[in-house]
Amino acid sequence: MHDLTIVIPVKDPPDLQRFVRENLEVLSASKKVVIDSGRGEQLGRLPNALLFQRQVPMWEARRIGYEEVRTPFTLNLDADTILPNGYVLDSLNALRKNSCDAVAIDYDPPQGHYAFGTSIWRTELLKKLYDYPPKAVEKLIKVGEREWVTAFQNGFCECMYMWARLIRSRAKLETLGYKATHLKKPCSFR
Repeated sequence: MHDLTIVIPVKDPPDLQRFVRENLEVLSASKKVVIDSGRGEQLGRLPNALLFQRQVPMWEARRIGYEEVRTPFTLNLDADTILPNGYVLDSLNALRKNSCDAVAIDYDPPQGHYAFGTSIWRTELLKKLYDYPPKAVEKLIKVGEREWVTAFQNGFCECMYMWARLIRSRAKLETLGYKATHLKKPCSFR
């Protein structure tokens, strides 16, 4: 997959060994830009990996990664995600045929919208559209022991924001029937 670069932001992944093991085929076949904000240095040892160690929010890590991409296509791959077999090749085939500008899938179980952290884009369009967050984000939400930076005061998360940007740009989104696995445990509000 010489025409694909994978941008991997990492911050305290729940199971990095499983992430590597179960995504090894795509990780081995493509260039990688790893932005490590905690416990991701192992990814920098993969072949064709460029490692940046920076303590930055997820969206800033993505921005740093996008600046390094020189291939026509970019896969966003969050370090807590397992991609389904066949997804990347089918996505690249759709992109290469010019039938779409980005490809998205959901998680199993569904999260209610297509995931940005598993999406594959035409690099030029992604670099043009990615300006998240739309304004400074200062709020933290605390759930149990975990703290989450949120842009929900803007009315949407990064995923929803980027799909809206894509649609407003008149670009085409393809959705495939694959489902990714999310390694984070669901939040409990009890």
